Amino acid sequence: SLHDRSRNMNNSIVRTAGCFAGLVAALVVYTPRSHAQYTNGIYAEFNTSMGSFTCRLEYVLAPKACANFIGLATGQRAWLDLPSGVVKTNPFYDGTTFHRVIAGFMNQGGSRNALGTDGPGYAFVDEFSPSLRHDGFGVLSMANSGPDSNGSQYFITVSAQTQLNDVHSVFGRLYGGSNVVYTINHVATGPGDKPLTNVVINSIAIRRIGTAAQAFDINAQGLPTVTSLNLRLAKAGSNVSLTFSNRLGADTRLYSSTNLNQWTAQPLGIEISAPPPGVVLQNANLPSSFFRAAQVQYASSTFSPKQVVGRALTLNFSAGGPGTIVHTFTTTNGGTYTWSLGSSGTISDYTWSQEPFNGKLWPIYYSGIVPMTLSLNFDNATSGTFKGTAYTFPVSSAVSGTFQLP
Repeated sequence: SLHDRSRNMNNSIVRTAGCFAGLVAALVVYTPRSHAQYTNGIYAEFNTSMGSFTCRLEYVLAPKACANFIGLATGQRAWLDLPSGVVKTNPFYDGTTFHRVIAGFMNQGGSRNALGTDGPGYAFVDEFSPSLRHDGFGVLSMANSGPDSNGSQYFITVSAQTQLNDVHSVFGRLYGGSNVVYTINHVATGPGDKPLTNVVINSIAIRRIGTAAQAFDINAQGLPTVTSLNLRLAKAGSNVSLTFSNRLGADTRLYSSTNLNQWTAQPLGIEISAPPPGVVLQNANLPSSFFRAAQVQYASSTFSPKQVVGRALTLNFSAGGPGTIVHTFTTTNGGTYTWSLGSSGTISDYTWSQEPFNGKLWPIYYSGIVPMTLSLNFDNATSGTFKGTAYTFPVSSAVSGTFQLP
């Protein structure tokens, strides 16, 4: 999808034709169980405005997704309130809704703004296992906006959706309360598949049964961490300098306000080159200015650069387009290209977006070939795989392959 809500945050599940086969059987298999009937494992009990249901979490096969979900549900993991820049530790999911429901397909939740365009302020990598498939009713899986873009949004299937395998990370399965999941899936919806009456998550309780479940450490799974950042202010001519502690792999978010009510976010980018800068200048001419900052710390395996100016990007197509295109980015919105099949020309415009594990050219325009949108998934500091769309007329086509960005 090219809609902004899919591009900005976790909402890339594509609407597909659902199938009701097996739902009756599922309603028999997934009957509610009492706590005494739990076997060893970790369980998430969803208390909603339409009733309760329980999912068993696959913490052995999907430890990152499970640790993230447990931490957000309980408040054991800090998250960033995106509108204000405040780092919070209250349970993330309490009061959220199932903001997207498609009958016969799935129920999607985990968005605090109820629009599907937000998350906890960070992303983490995919986890795929041949033992975890979207193979029927009640599969709990992560929504995303592309490879390695998981955050807080999740969905629960109501039928098999095999096209989602190895695209979305399965991390649990319905254990009890299928009648509630089924009922939620059949609420009346309006534009954007949003329920006309909110289906609210009142709370999510986590139950750990058995020694292994008790020992599962959500803080030892390599997830990014969110912290408030101390700022040191000093006058610098007509500006004010803000000094802060910075590290490699740190994603710093600066927020400013003139009234302490409305805050404007200024992402400073993820640091991938040493030494990372620790000073930023801001305008000091306003009658009053207030600042706060937060930092998301990623592992050193985050490779996407802040900018591509002065670098050459080579796309080697394996699907959707023949040959190789070499791009040379000479300015922040332009450059030149050479296509191996004989064409060359200018890049008339492009927008580069750095993300935790990806970079996006969204879009890129050429003087002699059709425009494209591209998502680059980095395997290391200089190469990886890409997917995207070429806007041919009258039908657009998918493209994919490998890239080098030395």
